[in-house]
Amino acid sequence: MLIPLLVAGSAFAAVGVGCRATFAARSQIFGPLLFRGPRDHPPRVALTFDDGPHHSATPGILDVLRDHGPVATFFVVGRHVADHSELLRRMHHEGHAIANHSMDHSFGGLFHGDRYWIDQINRTDDIIEGILGVRTAMFRPPMGFKTFHVTRAARKTGHVMVTWTRRGRDGVITSARQIVYRLANATEPGDIVLLHDGMIPGLRRDPLAPVDPIVALIEVWRNRRLALVRLDELLGINAYKPTKRTTPS
Repeated sequence: MLIPLLVAGSAFAAVGVGCRATFAARSQIFGPLLFRGPRDHPPRVALTFDDGPHHSATPGILDVLRDHGPVATFFVVGRHVADHSELLRRMHHEGHAIANHSMDHSFGGLFHGDRYWIDQINRTDDIIEGILGVRTAMFRPPMGFKTFHVTRAARKTGHVMVTWTRRGRDGVITSARQIVYRLANATEPGDIVLLHDGMIPGLRRDPLAPVDPIVALIEVWRNRRLALVRLDELLGINAYKPTKRTTPS
C-alpha cells in the first residue's frame, strides 16, 4: 500500500513542478529569463505592453505616453505588425522599444517543438526588420508560458527571454479602477509591469481598459519617485541585435 502512495505522490509532485515551470512567469526551471530589474538607485520601473499593435488601444496608449513623457516597451505580435505597420513605426519613432511576442500568439504553441518556435520568432523579427531596419533582442512568450522548446528557440535566435514582475490582469475583462488598484502602490523599484495594447482571438477583454489608468499610474509612480524607463535600460541589455537570421534546424 505504501509503494503506490509514494508513486502517486511523486507523480503529483512532478506534475506540480511541470506546471510551475510552464506557467509561472518567474520560473527558470526550463531556462534562464529576466522578470525584474535591479532594485537599487535610481528607483526605476519598466512599463511593457503585449499583443499589439492594434487599432483599438495602441493609438490611445501612444497618445498618453507622448503627452506625459515616459517611454515604454511593446512586445508585438508579428501578424498584428503586418496589419498595423504605421503603428509600429510610430512606436519606434516616439522612442519606445520594440520586442518580440511571436508571430501568431497561438494557444497551441506549447505542443510544438524547436523548429516551430524558431520560425515564430524569426518571422516576427523579419517583419519588424522589414519595416524598421532593426531586429529585436528581447522575447516574451505568449501568456508567459514556457517549455524547453520555447527557451531553446529564444536562445538559438539570440533573444533574452523577459516576463514580468507585476501585471494589471487586463488580459481578461477588468476595469481601469481595478488596474490602478493592482499596480499603483504595489509596484516597486526594478519591477517590470505588464499591460496589453492588443487583442487576441478567443480572449474576452475590453481593449480600452488599459488606456485610462495609465495617466493615474504615471502620476502615482512619479509621486513615489519611480522613474519610467524602457525595458532594455532597466535591465541593462540591448533592445536590438545584429540582423543575422537563425535558420530552424
